[in-house]
This record gives sequence, C-alpha cells and structure tokens, in this order.
Amino acid sequence: MTSERPQYIAPWSRITILVLALVAGCGLSYLLTGSLVPIKPQEALIFQSTLLFVILGSAVLEHKFTRPADSAVNALMGMVTLITVYGVAPMLAWWLVFVYCLTVFLFALICSVVSTGPDLTGWRYAVARLTYHPAVFFGKARLLYSVVFLFGIFAFFGVHAIQTVILICFWGFFLALWPLGIPELLTGLRSSQRSQAPIGRIARVDFPGLVRVEIRPDVSWNQSSLYVYGDANGDQHVIFPLYTQPCGEQALGTGLCVNNEGDKIPDLTPGQVYVLPENGSFSRAEILRGLGGDSGSTLLGFVIEESNIAAIRFETWRPDLCQEGMLVWCRIGASKVYYQITGGVTREESLQTDRHGFQYAIAAQLGTLDLHAGFTKYTWLPPMNNPVFCEAGDFGGDIDTVHEGDFVFGRVPGTRIRVGGPFSEFMDYHTAILGVTGSGKTELAFDLIRHSLNTKIKVVCIDLTARYEDRLKDLNSLNLSISPELSVMLSQKLFEAETGPYGAGKEKQALKEFAEKLRNDVSKRISGFLTDPNQKLGIITLDEISNTKATLFITELYLTCLLHFARDNPGKCPRVLIVVEEAHTVMPEATTMGLGDHESRGLVSKISQIALQGRKYGVGLLVIAQRTATVSKTVLTQCNTMVTLNCFDETSLGFLSNVYGEAHTKMISNLPKLHAVVFGKGVRSERPIVVEIPFDASKAKT
Repeated sequence: MTSERPQYIAPWSRITILVLALVAGCGLSYLLTGSLVPIKPQEALIFQSTLLFVILGSAVLEHKFTRPADSAVNALMGMVTLITVYGVAPMLAWWLVFVYCLTVFLFALICSVVSTGPDLTGWRYAVARLTYHPAVFFGKARLLYSVVFLFGIFAFFGVHAIQTVILICFWGFFLALWPLGIPELLTGLRSSQRSQAPIGRIARVDFPGLVRVEIRPDVSWNQSSLYVYGDANGDQHVIFPLYTQPCGEQALGTGLCVNNEGDKIPDLTPGQVYVLPENGSFSRAEILRGLGGDSGSTLLGFVIEESNIAAIRFETWRPDLCQEGMLVWCRIGASKVYYQITGGVTREESLQTDRHGFQYAIAAQLGTLDLHAGFTKYTWLPPMNNPVFCEAGDFGGDIDTVHEGDFVFGRVPGTRIRVGGPFSEFMDYHTAILGVTGSGKTELAFDLIRHSLNTKIKVVCIDLTARYEDRLKDLNSLNLSISPELSVMLSQKLFEAETGPYGAGKEKQALKEFAEKLRNDVSKRISGFLTDPNQKLGIITLDEISNTKATLFITELYLTCLLHFARDNPGKCPRVLIVVEEAHTVMPEATTMGLGDHESRGLVSKISQIALQGRKYGVGLLVIAQRTATVSKTVLTQCNTMVTLNCFDETSLGFLSNVYGEAHTKMISNLPKLHAVVFGKGVRSERPIVVEIPFDASKAKT
C-alpha cells in the first residue's frame, strides 16, 4: 500500500529541520559540556564535527542521493576528525573506525577516477561497477558520520553515562525523521493549498522554448499530461513533454513550452514543475496552437543546429512516423513553411557521464503553399527549437494547386496533395526523364505524350525500343520511318565511304547523291505529317541499337527536316514535341561513347545544336535516358524540367547535384519504385519536390 503523503520534499522544509537540529545540537553541547563550541578534542569530535556532518549531510548535501565524490569527501573528513583524537582514544576502536573511513575513501576515489572520460567500457566499466555500490552505500553521510559519532560517544562518555543516553536519543530521533516522512509531512502542510506537489525542477532552459526537467523518480513524463512552471520573473510557462533520458542518478525530461497567457496558477515555486491542473488556462489543443501547430497536426520534433534556409535539421522522438519524402512543416512568423524529409542521421548527446542516442531528420524546403503558384520559396529559416509538425495521411484533399491543362506528375508522399505543372506551356524548354531500367520512366513518357496530344501538340517519337507503336496504337500513329531497304543501303554507302581507296572520293559522291534523295523523301514525310490535321503522332523506329553512324545520320536527317519546316513555315507549323527514347544512342556524349571519327562527332554536335535551336520555332525535346554520363551534356544542360527516378551511378548523381542540390541528390539512389524528384519550369514548385506516381494496374499488365 502506497503512502498518500507527497513524496516531494520542499527545500524550505529541509532548511527548517537543519536549523532546528543545529539549535538543538548547540543546546545539547551547552548542557553537556558547558560550552556552545566545545574545546576538548573528544567533545569537539562529537559535537562540532560528527553530529554537525550527520545533520548537514542528511538535510542538505545528500538529501536525494550520494555520489562517489560525496563519499570520498565524507570519508576524508571522517579521517581528519579521527586524527585529532588519535592520542586519547582507545587504539583498537580508533583503528577500526579509521580503516573503515580509509576503505570507503579508496573505493570512492577509484570509482570517481575510472568513471571520468567520454567512454566507460572494458576494464574501467568493470572497476567502476565493482566499487560504485560499496562507495555510495558505506560512504553516505548518515552512515559514515554516525559510525564516527557513536565511536566518540562510547569511547569518551562510556556506556552508562547520562550524556550517552541523551546524545543517542537525539541522534536516533534525528535519523528517524526521514523514514517517518516528517520532511514530506511539513511539505504537505504548506502545499495543502496547491492541487499537487512538484514533479521536478527546471535543470536547463534552451532558448527559445526548450526545457530540461529533473524528474522525481516516482512520477512519469509522457504526453498524456501537460506541465507548468514559473520562472524568476513571475511568468508561467506550459510544457508539452517530449521524452526522457537518464542523467546520472536521475531522469531528465525534455519538453517544449509556451507562455501561459491566461489566468495564473497561484502559489507556484519558481523553477519547480507541476502537472497542469485540469482547469488550467491551456487545453491540449490550445498548447499545440501555442506551439504553432494546427488542431489536426502531430508534433514530430524541433529544429536543431546546422539548419539553413534551404534545408532544416530537426530532432525527432517519433522515428516510427518519419520516412523519406514525408511532408513536414513549421511556423515561421505568420507563415506555414513546408519541408520534405530527404534523409536521416543518428547523433549522440552527452549529459554529464550519460549518453543518449537521437535520430534527426534532414528536410529540404518546399516553401509556402500557394494555390496558384504551388510551393513558393520562403526567404528565411526557422529559429532553434522551433516545433516541427506532420499531418495525417488524408491531408491535402482540399488543397489543389493543379490548374486546368496541367500535367499531374503524382502526389506528395503520405498526403493527397497533387503535384503538377504547365508542361505543355513550357514543352519547348525541353524535359529530361532519367532513371534505371524498370524504374518507370517510359511509362511516364507515355503519359506525357498523351497529355501533349490532348493539348494540341504534335508528337514525333524517335524509338529504338520498338515499343512505342504497339503501346500507342490506340492513337493511330503514323510511321515516319524509312524502309528497312533504304536503311540497309545507307549503312552500306556509309561503310563504302569510310573504307574506299584513296580518300574514297567516288564513294563519298555516291553517298551524297543517295543522302539528297533520302532527304527529299524524309522532308515530304515530315511536311505531310505536320500539315495533316488528322495526324497527331508520328513514330520513327530505328532498328540500330548502338551508336553507329547510320543511326546518327538518320536522326540528324529527321531533325534537320523538321526544324527547317518549322523555321520556314512559322504560321503553318504546329508546336511539336520530339520524344527521344534511349537518348544515349541518338544524342550521345562523344567523350564517353567511343565516337572516335570526325564525321560521327560532327553528326552528334549537329544533332545537339538542331535540337536546342528548336525552341525558337516551337519544337521541344523530351529526352529519356538511363545515365547522364552517356547523353550529350549540350542537350541535358538545356533541359529546364527534370524528372529523376531511381538511379545509382556517381556521374549522374554528380550532374544532378547541380540541378537539385545536395539534399535531394543524396536520396535519388534510395527512391522507392514509382517515386521521382521533379523540378523545373514544368512543375508548380520553386524547389525540387519528391512525388509518388500513382500505381496503374493497367500499365502493370503491359
């Protein structure tokens, strides 16, 4: 059965007991020795040293617990006191008590020495564990000084003396105050006007709003309760508890606090922490609002050091809720600024000799949410210890920044916020889709093709995978490819021009004549497709699967004809999107793809320049590739909308770090399936954002 008296002992009650005990001790000294301050060593040992140390140690110095350092001091003072009566005390008894003090001193000293330092492992841990309990038990003030006190009484007054009876009664009465609960009783008498006793005291305040509380061992510190404390200025603060951690012999609670602007709770001792009464001025919902949150928000962590405008770091005590790509936010002034988790790190904090492990998240700024512009940059960072919140999974159902005519890339992971953008409006600023095989880049390209056709943009696909015609057959595509026979003839003419004797003048002339006929044929195909209102999608299938000169030659031929028609017919030519599948084949990076001959390098350079000039005439590019290292950087650096699914190679990540920044680039190699980082003119977000592409069962079957 637990006692109903409060377990907390107020400082004033301990001081009261100390003063009364000192007054009684001085009275006994005068009564038994005739002097308030005894002069004889025997009497001084009993009254001035030993009894005084029993009172001071119990009431003030060790009212909570004894540390090894306290035990060392107690034992040392005990030995010093014994030395003053060495010549007048019984030798055997004196040596027994002295050896007792010396043993405690050595145990406590060894424990203190081996426990010092950042890491307590190995033999040091074993020695500390062996010496700790004997040192703190036998070295506590009540026990050690009582042994010396009783030694002095029986050595100098005898067993049957009246002084012995009086002093033992006083000593026994004083020590009995603590197990009888007299200090708690005194505390309870004065605390009767309060609803409850303190549950701890403020150990540290980290501006702004983070507090550390030394918690009493018999109370809990959890989010089922709110707490309150008063500071030295008379202000009161309501505390939202976060977590606890060990600190020496105590538990240290961490919480976030806000000012209590309502009715003050009377009779709070400054620096002491109390459970907030049910009729307090703050409800749980109000404290969340006071911290900057909303009624449906979940408090997730608080901002820590090394945060900046582009990305914050926040310590979290709810790692079970955190995940990569998760949307979080915090209040900065009057603005609600959103961030997206891009990484997580562990760290360790040292409090005295104890260490506590934390997890903290790295979250890149998305900005404020504008219904017209989407996520817009915020120009500053939150303060230290600022609360960070997350939302429920259905968050964003009533928020829609997608406009009519926008292409929807996906949703912010864990929410219902759709992420889209005016792709067709900025189509001619070029787009790149990057990702490893199987990551979903081609399926996304099909969606962009259909979206472009719906917005009256004609699409020409350069396909080396032979998948486009079948997957897009419902769109009645037009095959713009040259015949297999012409392709074979072109390859043969190119080979003869390369291997012909004496500069191959005759062979090169034949190639030139064949190319002119082929160019006229391709030009008619392109102009017919672009001027026919019933034809929207054209597909150019290339049988080559490597960077042969024939593949480059054909690609350059089609792009040149298309660009010339757009240039020469500004009012007649519609807007055109050129989709380049396996872009490393038709737009390769010459330095990495083994293009050693001058003609091949020239073709690649010409293809890149033609593609980039297309924007002047309403011709845009959609580049699809697995690795940036193998695609012409002239093209990639001009792509103003980037969509990156999962990829691993260092070259690609190095290139993308210049596009997205370090935080988002680090997460690309860990992106789950159907997740992508999107950024650019075609996305309604001023910063890179991670999106989850909805799963489509019909696509999975194809």
